[in-house]
Amino acid sequence: MRQLFLAVCTAFALLAPSAFAHKDAHPGASPQAQAAKPKAVAAGTRDPRAYFTDTQLVNQDGRKVRFYTDMLKDRVVVVNVMYANCKEACPLITRQLTEVKDELGELFGKTVFFVSITSDPVRDTPPALKRFAQEQHADAAGWSFLTGSKENVDGILQRLGALSENVEEHATVLYILDVDNKRMRRMLPNLPPKAIAEAARIIATADKRVASAAAPVRD
Repeated sequence: MRQLFLAVCTAFALLAPSAFAHKDAHPGASPQAQAAKPKAVAAGTRDPRAYFTDTQLVNQDGRKVRFYTDMLKDRVVVVNVMYANCKEACPLITRQLTEVKDELGELFGKTVFFVSITSDPVRDTPPALKRFAQEQHADAAGWSFLTGSKENVDGILQRLGALSENVEEHATVLYILDVDNKRMRRMLPNLPPKAIAEAARIIATADKRVASAAAPVRD
């Protein structure tokens, strides 16, 4: 497992994101948009609820949710940014994530959850996200597609370091978050689904491994 984890880290450093990039997100993006490209999640040692906030969003079923309490608390979450009218990167990444879901097996929907946040909240109503999820075979329990007011969505994307100037210039990286335990990493979506699932699994089982290592040896 450790060897695979190191391989994931190496692949993250070496692979280019072009396989899932939007054509018009590079290189003609403005300097402001380039500056808005995702950076490391900046929660640091701050309280995760205070940092990520309980901003109200809406899922694909029209249910109102609080971002930290309902989406992040006590969970490992794989987060990506998408929009429903996308014809290139977003469907590819979503289909890739369905394979990651399958690789996770019983962990998905119990310990590891997926959250897809639209970069186009003005057009992406809950029904539009529902339709997109169904078309990509991603409308599954444990996978939330989120929209809301532009102000609220932009605020969350800014917290993630994923706010872009234009809808099409959104981040295509994946964020694997365990915010309560300050475990966060970014991965390229064109890595093998097994590698992405293993990275999420390592984060999800970190506390169990530590507790096992610390347990006294019994004769």
